[in-house]
Amino acid sequence: MKIAGIGMIFTQGLGIDRLENALQNGWQKPGEVDAHPVIGGSLPAYLVDLTAAPVKAMLKKVRRSDTLSKMSVVAASDAIINSGIENLSQKKLGIIISTAFGPHVTTFDFLDDILDHGDAAVSPTTFSNSVHNAAASYVATSLNIKGPTLTISQFQFSFQAALQLAQAWLEQGRCVLVLAGAVDQYGDVLGYVSDHKLTTAKDGRIKPFTFNPTCQVPGEGAAF
Repeated sequence: MKIAGIGMIFTQGLGIDRLENALQNGWQKPGEVDAHPVIGGSLPAYLVDLTAAPVKAMLKKVRRSDTLSKMSVVAASDAIINSGIENLSQKKLGIIISTAFGPHVTTFDFLDDILDHGDAAVSPTTFSNSVHNAAASYVATSLNIKGPTLTISQFQFSFQAALQLAQAWLEQGRCVLVLAGAVDQYGDVLGYVSDHKLTTAKDGRIKPFTFNPTCQVPGEGAAF
């Protein structure tokens, strides 16, 4: 399997160049979010600022989507641009999106609407965005991709599973190219659960080689 292009959006910006700059510049302090009312105070989190990304034209195409789908579309588009491959609409291109939690923020919003307003008054747009395959559908429609599309939702190793499936599609001739990505979004529920179960690093520093549950910091982003 060969990688033709890489696209991403993360806390420090859009594109592989921003990632290279981030690695050269070293650790940057993450943003802060309000902690759950039970906890009080604030917690560090690596958040994406879509308003700062130079992709307003692309975001107009998915203005009714949620943040998870917007990050997916922006990162997927960036990967295609980075690849330099032309006339992709004429090629057999597949899409595989992997995620640990899916559109959990939108799902909880939908459930809150049911509790607050009842079944008959909830937003159909919120419901459609809460479907796990919504992000992949937005990527396909906004980028005019007509090949096979699938979402893998798995707490652990979802991206590895996406790569395995991509290899299978290529070997079977289902497509000649695969746009494979990973995306997850931060939300208040996720922040509360991760802090309760793992304990957030209060200084905002992730220590990946320290096998201690107090060294994690939640975040969000997308990479394709």
